[in-house]
Amino acid sequence: MKEQEKAYQFWIHNLPGIGDRTIEKLLLAFGSEKAVYEARGKELSKVLDEDKKNAVKDFTDNWDLQGEYEKLLERKIRFLTCKDREYPSRLQKLKHPPYGIYCIGNLPGEENPAAAVIGARECSEYGRFIARAFAGRLAEAGIAIISGMARGIDGIAQQGAVDAGGATYAVLGCGVDICYPAANIKLYEEIIATGGGILSVFVPGMEPQKRNFPERNRIVAGLSDILLVVEARQKSGTWITVDMALEQGKNVYAVPGRLTDRLSDGCNLLIRQGAGIALSPEDLVREVEILTNRQGMSRKENEKRTKQQNAKNEEGIYKFLDFSPRTADELLKQMRETGKDVELSEVLSELILLCMEGKARQEAGCYVKTGLNGK
Repeated sequence: MKEQEKAYQFWIHNLPGIGDRTIEKLLLAFGSEKAVYEARGKELSKVLDEDKKNAVKDFTDNWDLQGEYEKLLERKIRFLTCKDREYPSRLQKLKHPPYGIYCIGNLPGEENPAAAVIGARECSEYGRFIARAFAGRLAEAGIAIISGMARGIDGIAQQGAVDAGGATYAVLGCGVDICYPAANIKLYEEIIATGGGILSVFVPGMEPQKRNFPERNRIVAGLSDILLVVEARQKSGTWITVDMALEQGKNVYAVPGRLTDRLSDGCNLLIRQGAGIALSPEDLVREVEILTNRQGMSRKENEKRTKQQNAKNEEGIYKFLDFSPRTADELLKQMRETGKDVELSEVLSELILLCMEGKARQEAGCYVKTGLNGK
């Protein structure tokens, strides 16, 4: 597409007080972004009221059409509209696709499955481990992790995907050039450096605003094939994303929790209402393969992946488990004595994963290797 046309598209998307629906009306009335740009006041009155028409005129008089777009490119920010071939096909399927999307880094691959992992900002230690375990294993299986890089489960899941060597994409409720929350700046940079992407439907420079997040959540759901909720209170922002995923026809899964844990209320309620029960990452991997109907993960590749995971287990914490109970601290000490550079958090995450896979079980704060029958 000609750069000149992109400059007009960038201009119309920056117009103050003009949202996607109004852009749609303007394009329907004038035929192209360039025609809207060149339209006179009286012509614009067909679509815009007096206040908006004047705001558009004042904004355009002070807008350097080509210069502003060149500045965008210099900052390595891509801007795609529905007209671009690279525009995500998953978003094209939405009832009202966003007119444009900004990206630093890469967009989710159309050929790869994707899973959204979301949950509570104020999560428990259990939730942290589960988020890392699920996201990490899904990422290892070639499934892109989509989330909002928020504090808590969102950011933890995306960090888990990065650490597992997979791809993850953060959808922000602000401009892509603003790291929100600021505490996640390391994750923000790692996502870009490891082949993922920072995405937003909001113009660069826009600060995070409460009204932006429902649309952010819609895009998170839209870019995903399935949605996984790790921890959520019964009344929380997580439900907005869940509702939007259900409206889009996406399958929703939830990690079950203890009845007395308020952070599990939302997940348990979702399961009662018909959401899928996420008992292990491998179950979700298989679900994604079935739902996306992609042949990229053939039986041979699945067998290869299983062998690789088994080999990883043999080199990791599983090798140090025994049929006699041992605490996580004891296992950590033993691993470090053999020269392995690991942290307690890594050990706990692997132990939880092995328990979910039935290869280990927990007994009074200790861990034991299970027999062939899982006992």
